Amino acid sequence: MPCKGRSAGIAANRPLSPCNATAGLTGLSLLAACAALAPALALASPGNDYDSLIARARAGEYEPALVMLRQQGPTASQRAIQDRILIAGWAGRPAEAAAAYETLPAGATPPADVQLAAARAYRDLQRWPEALAAYRAGLRGHPGQAAFQAGEIMTLADAGQAQAALTAGERWVARQPRNADARLALGYVHARQGRPFDALHQTDQALDIAPSAPYVQREYIYALQRARLPGEALSRAAEHPGLFDAADMRRFEADAVAQQVRLASMPTRSEAERFIIADRALARYDELIPAWRELGEAARGDVLRARIDRLHALHARVRMADLVREYEALRAEGVDVPRYALNDVASAYLYLREPEKARDLYRQVAADGATRDDDPVDRLSNETGLYYSLVEAEAFEDASDTLTATRDGYPEWVYVRGQPSRIPNDLKLERLQTDASASLLADDTETAQRSLEDMVREAPNNSTLLAQLAATYRARSLPRASERTLKMAETLTPRSLGVENGQGFGALELQEWRQAEALSQDTLARAPEDLVSRRLARQWEVHNKAELQINGYRGLASDSPVSGSGDFGIDAVLYSKPLDYNWRVFGGGGYAAGDFEEGRGTYRWVRTGAQWRDRDLTVEGEVSTHDYGHGVKPGLRLSAAYDVDDHWQVGGSAERISRETPLRALASGISSNSLSGFVRWRANERREWTLALSPSHFSDGNNRWSLGLSGRERVYTTPHLKADLEFDISTQRNSGGSDVPYFNPRADLMLLPSLRLTHTLYRRYETAWEQIGTVGAGAYSQRDYGTGGVIALGYGQRYRANDVLDMGAMITGISRPYDGDRERELRIVFDLAYRF
Repeated sequence: MPCKGRSAGIAANRPLSPCNATAGLTGLSLLAACAALAPALALASPGNDYDSLIARARAGEYEPALVMLRQQGPTASQRAIQDRILIAGWAGRPAEAAAAYETLPAGATPPADVQLAAARAYRDLQRWPEALAAYRAGLRGHPGQAAFQAGEIMTLADAGQAQAALTAGERWVARQPRNADARLALGYVHARQGRPFDALHQTDQALDIAPSAPYVQREYIYALQRARLPGEALSRAAEHPGLFDAADMRRFEADAVAQQVRLASMPTRSEAERFIIADRALARYDELIPAWRELGEAARGDVLRARIDRLHALHARVRMADLVREYEALRAEGVDVPRYALNDVASAYLYLREPEKARDLYRQVAADGATRDDDPVDRLSNETGLYYSLVEAEAFEDASDTLTATRDGYPEWVYVRGQPSRIPNDLKLERLQTDASASLLADDTETAQRSLEDMVREAPNNSTLLAQLAATYRARSLPRASERTLKMAETLTPRSLGVENGQGFGALELQEWRQAEALSQDTLARAPEDLVSRRLARQWEVHNKAELQINGYRGLASDSPVSGSGDFGIDAVLYSKPLDYNWRVFGGGGYAAGDFEEGRGTYRWVRTGAQWRDRDLTVEGEVSTHDYGHGVKPGLRLSAAYDVDDHWQVGGSAERISRETPLRALASGISSNSLSGFVRWRANERREWTLALSPSHFSDGNNRWSLGLSGRERVYTTPHLKADLEFDISTQRNSGGSDVPYFNPRADLMLLPSLRLTHTLYRRYETAWEQIGTVGAGAYSQRDYGTGGVIALGYGQRYRANDVLDMGAMITGISRPYDGDRERELRIVFDLAYRF
């Protein structure tokens, strides 16, 4: 078969990129080529000759030509080897191309495109030394070919020789500033070194030099994409439809929507605009995902990528339930959701109050990233999320270990490129804030307050720190200090959600009802998805409910002359919903009974009245009827309590027919009228003392003066266990003698220190179950009867649920002397408060 000249070999006929050129073949080389092809043509079947196989390879059908060329083995001609190098390169088989190149005779100088294909094969195999040698050989043999210069520079960048690549690229640009290939090569170096905007600058210069070159336009679009300008990249790609195939366009589209999602998580100018971008992105996903699904397997990867990116859009829109449903659907389909999306999923579980699932995902993210150079912002987000998921799952020890292990991961100062001096590291501050929150959540309020006060002194204009400090003050029963702190924060960021919500919680504690309502309505309208805003709205909702209060006791065993035996008492009162903010009306009644030496005593009462609550002041008045002894008597009561400041409170009451009259006296037809007053000093939630004075006048002429001092001091605190030392000292004097039908010592003194332990058995957000134990030992002294020891023990449990139910019961036993005789008493006391 005659040789057909140039069409028989592709080394000279492959379409070249603009960076390449191929030298023409001389007549002598044509003859040599024909001679070299003779054995190959002899091997080819009549219908499958060399020419037709090469033509098919040019059309993209590589395998038949490669099979034919492989069959030539060691006897293959140089032209066949060169063709094999080229076709293997086209077929994406760099190992075969490199192996074929290595069979060329020593000293051979292949054509430019063959040399370039071999160099690219080595580069694809990451055999950097061989790739550099091949590019440099091509540059020596074909000095006019820019592709070899560009390939060398890009290979240096790939091989990690960043400075050498940068130097070579800058020299080339300096020599030929109007060379588009030089600009593209330098842009590639910048891109490899993580400088996408420098890369974009060089690519933009290349586009200015060669605006009509398709490959320059393509690289410019890729540079836009790397510089996080996917919207512009998509627009440019749409303007040049021939440059990219359908798969490329889907990727550009996905990148553009993903960028919108990232923007949706950033601060906006107003609350009304917060979700506009996220809604726009979600609407676009709702169009793209069904359309791509219809394309079948070809677009399956794009569909999965869009669904995973959509998770972040749902997170930005705070559609957490939808996010979790989509994640679980992906998992059910066997999709391995990538690590970068799991943080959002974990956050969604935490938002939906499923901390155990959030904890597992945060741990998975941390484990997957243990050997990676994570972005510090993402790392801090993951560590903080893991901490809060552990806390909300009540795993405080693990949460503390998590913080301790990551405490030193964020330097105090950072250096930013382009900044002449170091700047404070915001992540370090966030980490310190998390530490302070950790102390507060673990009930180490003293450490939390001290840490935050130190931070506020260092950064007095940080409203977030001020709001966090204010929350700590509220936790320490210092609402006015919290209010002052929030006022300072308000001058800095008057519309901050954190500041407004803090003011709302403080207003509730300070009984500023109108202010609390206005603040809650505002923050809930602005951020209905915000958990703190919703929490404030929930507390305002609970405040506006009716309230039922029940208190009672039951004697289990007693030989006490005060309470008698078989004693029982209950008092119930129902408060209405608030009326005109400050008012509540109430009504209720009660019953008490007990057996004494002189017979059984019973007491019934019914009462109704009104309560007025305003800032610093609570006043309550009632009228009542009392059924005891013989007949029914009317009664009155007026009480008031005034908060002087965060530490001092004074109050008192006046009562006609006092319900505190001993039941045994009432059984004998003796009632009492009483006055009372108290002064309370509270340092914080851990320490308080109350001094109370209560004079009473009995209807039998006896006058009683009672004085008491009680205090509480926290001595031990952990998240689930607290210990308080309690101290009670009381004394009374009575003008009447002991010949009255009720216990009436001339004078006595009770001293009873005790220890109270509170242990949390279960806690889940607003639901808590506690057990309480008390033990006390002291002395009781009674005039004319001497002094005896007193022992008191108690055990009880308390249950709180959903902000509306708080109930508890406690069994107490006490052994003490009365009139010189030791008496013992065992009883159960219970109480319930329910809002509805």
